[in-house]
Amino acid sequence: MRYRLLVIESNVAMREQLLTALSVHHDVKTLLDGTEVHQAIAEFKPELILLDFHLADGSAIEICHSIRHLLVERQIQLLVLGQGMGEAERLQAFAAGADDIIDKSIGQLELNAKIDVLMRLRSALVRATSAERKLEGYTRELERIVDKRSLAIQATQDIAVFALAKLADSRDTETGEHLVRMRAYSQMIAEQLRMSGPYQDEIDDQFLADLFRSSPLHDIGKVGISDAILLKPGSLNSEEFQAMKEHVRIGAETLEEAARSGQSGSFFHMAAQIARYHHERWDGEGYLEGLRGSQIPLPARIVSVADVFDALTSKRVYKEAIPRESAREMIREGSGTQFDPTIVDAFLHAFDKMVALSNQPSQAVRFQAALPTWKANHHWGKYQATVESFNKEKLLVVESGSIELGSISNWMQSAGMNVRRCESYTEAMELIREDCPTVLITNWGVTDPDCEMFFRWIREEHLPQYVYTMAVIDHQEILEASKIYRLGVDDVISQEISRDELLARLNSAVRVIELENHLRNVERHDPLTGLATLRYLNDQLKREWARTRNYRLPVACVIIDIDDFSEINQKYGMEVGDKVLQKLAETISEQGRVIDYLCRLDCDRLLLVLPECAEINAFRIAKRIEMQIEKVTVDVGSDQIRYSVSMGVAQRTKQTPNLESLLDHAKAALAVAKKSGKRSVVRYQDCEDCTGTIVEGDQVRNHLEHMTASEIMVAPIKCIIESEPVEAAVKLLLSNDFNSVPVVDEHGNLTGVISEKDLMLALRKHDAWNSPVSEFMRQDVVRFEENEPAIHVYEFLSQASIRRVIIVRDNRPTGVISRGSCLRSLQTQGTDAMLGSPEELASMLDSGVYESATLGQLRDLVKQFRQVSEYRRSKELQI
Repeated sequence: MRYRLLVIESNVAMREQLLTALSVHHDVKTLLDGTEVHQAIAEFKPELILLDFHLADGSAIEICHSIRHLLVERQIQLLVLGQGMGEAERLQAFAAGADDIIDKSIGQLELNAKIDVLMRLRSALVRATSAERKLEGYTRELERIVDKRSLAIQATQDIAVFALAKLADSRDTETGEHLVRMRAYSQMIAEQLRMSGPYQDEIDDQFLADLFRSSPLHDIGKVGISDAILLKPGSLNSEEFQAMKEHVRIGAETLEEAARSGQSGSFFHMAAQIARYHHERWDGEGYLEGLRGSQIPLPARIVSVADVFDALTSKRVYKEAIPRESAREMIREGSGTQFDPTIVDAFLHAFDKMVALSNQPSQAVRFQAALPTWKANHHWGKYQATVESFNKEKLLVVESGSIELGSISNWMQSAGMNVRRCESYTEAMELIREDCPTVLITNWGVTDPDCEMFFRWIREEHLPQYVYTMAVIDHQEILEASKIYRLGVDDVISQEISRDELLARLNSAVRVIELENHLRNVERHDPLTGLATLRYLNDQLKREWARTRNYRLPVACVIIDIDDFSEINQKYGMEVGDKVLQKLAETISEQGRVIDYLCRLDCDRLLLVLPECAEINAFRIAKRIEMQIEKVTVDVGSDQIRYSVSMGVAQRTKQTPNLESLLDHAKAALAVAKKSGKRSVVRYQDCEDCTGTIVEGDQVRNHLEHMTASEIMVAPIKCIIESEPVEAAVKLLLSNDFNSVPVVDEHGNLTGVISEKDLMLALRKHDAWNSPVSEFMRQDVVRFEENEPAIHVYEFLSQASIRRVIIVRDNRPTGVISRGSCLRSLQTQGTDAMLGSPEELASMLDSGVYESATLGQLRDLVKQFRQVSEYRRSKELQI
């Protein structure tokens, strides 16, 4: 592939040599120095610049800085050319932004290989930028949804917590807005402490948020105190006071249990601390535990001041309210004895605000902690890294007894990196499978055939992340470099490399690693739902498929399809459709097992693969998912959208050669589910192959392909109006010997079907006899239009374990096609169906015994019937 290369070289001979060597495969422009570099870049738009480090005007470093900072959006690769460059110069070039440095004595093959490597890097940069820009819209929308949902959940939790506290406090009818004021007072004191004082480092946004939510729960333990004590108008005696103290322990233990059981650990832990310790005193004379000074948790010390202030200034059953100024002086006097002096000082500073709020008792104070923001940076400069950024990455060094590689391992460990060592390629492969490293360093073994195989294995193996490979070679083997690059090795380093240069190269490698992993993530995951793509799933399941085959383990899959998804998009818009799909993916992910695989198959279909799971268990999981989805809603403004899904379930058998075949079986089951109505789950085991025929040979299929549903249906059809009582439906079925009838509305439109089974369930209710049929009918009725080809009905009945379908014209029922009527129709047409006489069929089908069988099963039953009949006739002839 031809690339645009800009050569900036002061040496005329070298410039012409490079022009001659590179022009064969690339478009090349040359410059003498850096005076016209910006104009050349603007006009020529190079993809890679080959820069002489020793330009005559000394502008090489300046050009590097300019390209990396002023022209970062152009994503230009920078290859520095030098001759006899010292270590300090090489480090200076890397620091200025060089992607790589080569000596001018490099051969043409290695130079071309190096350019190919850098162009692969640039291609990755371009693809990453393009992919990120495409995902930017999705990201912003998902963040908006997540933020909105998080705020809604937090608001709901806050309301529930406050309601719980209010319930506990409501037993004291004279407390009024105590909880609202006390919570606000605590917040004001904490905010004052955050501005100045020794507790600044302890009070952050999370602390304020948790304090705001947990402070109202300080007296929740009062629910365990009797009214005789809690509402006593006078002073408590010693025995009553001891019983009152127990509210501290009751509340703390309740909240500690909630902290262990729930997800909001910090919030409930703080609430438990406040409940247990808000009656402790600074001098150690409080209860229950008699803690002293800073032993008392800070939240409890803050709430203690706020609670006492509000209690003093509020009327209670046992006292009158006192003036706020008097309460302030009482709290000032308690500084150093009852209260923390620092918190009292903060209270005094916030006193005016607290008084202003107490004058408006109905106004609740709202607090919202600062939410973390996410800022996108869509140019490749975001991947610039420092040496420190590599400290947490995993390095694997295959030493093979090499002294140089032993030194490299020691350098990396002394720099704080996570280094593992091994002695052979076999051991390295096991370590990579066990815990994939970020970087691998090993010798290039010219005489070792396993070396080349090892590097090929790394690039061909489906590893969880990109492994940046570095090959260490001797100067004598420099001609081998081009071959090494062709194997996919990222960098070739000399055995004489210094510690600082190696660290600089690793620093440059971070950008490549992050880009490769980013591209893998984009390729492997659906941007809308975050689920795996089918391509990535195929890669992941190769080993799983082989394992299930070798050990004869079951594996099943479920294809999930949203019912009427196109109608949701048309009615509410594509954005809402995306939300529905995201919610579906989230719901299924919560129901699945750890070992299951979930991916987005296409549009509104998801695929769930269940290793070590038989079809019947997969069917149960699918039904559980269906039940969970019925509870899920998607908020659209003030409306809530409910949706349903249909699912097809299939299991791998000995006749299933690969995953694609398994998916075909699940799709066939899904097709039956979609035809059977909404909210259906169908197993492939319950279906016949859609290519199966009622009779052997193609003559029946050919005959049906030229007929319509109206030609083989049974008509006229009797219906019942949905507003009629159940009594009328029972009489209709009994008088006509039907086992089900269609249900229509007042205008004759088909709305459902009601069967004997439905009526038997309905009659269990004492008032069902006069209830309307609409309350008990099933709406998921399978219907076909009159002009539908009969072959479609034929194939559907060949697959489905369903008794009959309704034929409609303009949504009004005109006939019915069942298995029996379908077979009779074929006999009536004079087709040799090899099913015996019509009398034989009538005796079997009209009995209803075989109504639940598929047509293929009926064919086998008829064959057995005829064989028995022939055997009996032969016996009679012998007699």
